[in-house]
Amino acid sequence: MSYQKLLSIMEELQHYAEQGMPIIIEGKKDEKSLKELGIEGNFIKVSGSPYKLFEIAEIAAQSSKIIILTDFDKKGNELAQKLSEDIQRLGSYPNLQIRRRIMGITRRYIKDIESLSRHLHQLELEEYPYGVTGDYCLECSGSVTK
Repeated sequence: MSYQKLLSIMEELQHYAEQGMPIIIEGKKDEKSLKELGIEGNFIKVSGSPYKLFEIAEIAAQSSKIIILTDFDKKGNELAQKLSEDIQRLGSYPNLQIRRRIMGITRRYIKDIESLSRHLHQLELEEYPYGVTGDYCLECSGSVTK
């Protein structure tokens, strides 16, 4: 059940990414995990950026809608809140719903975006113990063979 719900959220995230909606993440490992799930997008990384947080919000707010996908720990929650407030002040709409939905499903198991790919694979193994390939293809709605 959790596998299907999480896969559905990933498909929704991929749809937004394909539309060009920026996705704010914390760092390179988050981007790697999302790409492993087949999500290619306009990722804006907070960690390692030469910009201050408000400048990152300004860059993101060039788009009318922005997805905030920070980690689920205290730092990630604070970042999401601050970025959301700054982006709203700049007249754009920050989407925190995807983050909240992922957090609701994975809260007991993972605390960060970088663990998302591994967690989805584990859920897939539980859901389909005899028919798993380990490769994700969101366009194919699940696993595909190599």
